[in-house]
Amino acid sequence: MNYKRECGNCTACCEGWLDGFVYGKELKKGMPCHFMCENGCSIYEDRPENPCRSYQCEWLINFDIPEWMKPNRSGIIVTTRYYGNNKKYLEVLETGKPIESNILLWFFIYHYTTQIPLKIQVNGGFHNFGPNEFIEFTSNF
Repeated sequence: MNYKRECGNCTACCEGWLDGFVYGKELKKGMPCHFMCENGCSIYEDRPENPCRSYQCEWLINFDIPEWMKPNRSGIIVTTRYYGNNKKYLEVLETGKPIESNILLWFFIYHYTTQIPLKIQVNGGFHNFGPNEFIEFTSNF
């Protein structure tokens, strides 16, 4: 079966939780993208490669993450990031409300079983779980 997840009505990545610039306009934490409108993205067909087209929401591509954790339902955005010699970690961001305990527990179990390091936001602050190299890397920001 070829199953593909889609954004649908989810616009969490455009709602002010990620950093970057879109056509010279800065994306700031807590402020929706300047090009967001009632129906989603007003420049969707002409959106730039970076950060818009190239952004990969981990929920869309990682089928280990449950369906119920879609960003607009769960209140989190998960993104793959890299440290060191191209080593993967997951960054879990809250989207305007504290992360729920069931989500936190799911990510702790996922980290424990996969050994994929985590940078996870809890009540606005970040906590890092992984090997010393990862902890040292993420402690700088």
